[in-house]
Amino acid sequence: MQQVVAVSTQNAAGAQEMSASMEEVQGSVENIASMAEENAAATEEVSASAEEVTASAREARNAADNLAELARKLIDAAAGFKVA
Repeated sequence: MQQVVAVSTQNAAGAQEMSASMEEVQGSVENIASMAEENAAATEEVSASAEEVTASAREARNAADNLAELARKLIDAAAGFKVA
């Protein structure tokens, strides 16, 4: 009978340890899930920033093209004048 009590006590202790380990694993999984969500949000922010930078670069290129066209027109207009 004492052996049965001893084995039952050991089983109970093992079950408690297993329960504590499972809680720790669950906490770790929750932490990983939280980090994954934060990472996804950061990735979305980086993507949005990249799109903004691309749009700004397109605008700058368009402005440069327009300025080059204006410069060509100014050169053509100035060619009609003679400096004495």
